[in-house]
Amino acid sequence: MKLSKQTQAHTKTLELNWCKRDYVEMSPIFRNIRGKSRNPMDVCAWCKHKFDDGEMMALACAKKGGNKMLCQKCADAIKD
Repeated sequence: MKLSKQTQAHTKTLELNWCKRDYVEMSPIFRNIRGKSRNPMDVCAWCKHKFDDGEMMALACAKKGGNKMLCQKCADAIKD
């Protein structure tokens, strides 16, 4: 599984072990709890879309760097 995008200078690739598409809904409680940590997970790790309250988020396990929160659009774009 991987996500790829081409920038002006090179192509970025995020390799994933797995992705759970409908993981959790963004809420003020989630934002408050995660806001106290080093990685608040309040934006998509791939496209940097800021999550709104009530929006469903996907959880992906990257091969390097731990878990990542993705928006539904990026979760749909994952290729095996």
